[in-house]
Amino acid sequence: MDWAALTVPLDLSAGAFFDVDNTIMRGASIFHLARGLYKRDFFSLRDILGFAWQQLSFLARGENLEHVDQIQAKALSFVAGHSVAELRAVGEEVFDEILATKIWPGTKALAQMHLDAGQRVWLVTATPVELASIIARRLGLTGALGTVSEVVGGEYT
Repeated sequence: MDWAALTVPLDLSAGAFFDVDNTIMRGASIFHLARGLYKRDFFSLRDILGFAWQQLSFLARGENLEHVDQIQAKALSFVAGHSVAELRAVGEEVFDEILATKIWPGTKALAQMHLDAGQRVWLVTATPVELASIIARRLGLTGALGTVSEVVGGEYT
């Protein structure tokens, strides 16, 4: 293998951007977060089955804005009334329990090469920003941009 081809030149004005799901890690981070939330009684099996039914319906009928809005509202309703601190704490536990083993070593090494070259490395993802930020911090990356939910008084609406 030509290792020189993988060398990242020193460029302090450059940055690298990575997605999370199936790029930094195997699988969907939101699925693993949902597993962790379910284990901690954030929602019931009935909630999951209802969400799965909505997803199947969405796949069968195709994409339209009304269905996307319904699915997003349902997904976000699981954290309504919970604090940001609570979700972050669960996110830390889920990283330790599941996500750390799902990180692609090659992608992690590529991100580290950019960091070693003095470049900033950001995650840019649809993953909730709270979880994306945990992943970025745990991997030593610069930061993360992700989905931002409405928060009032430290709690999700």
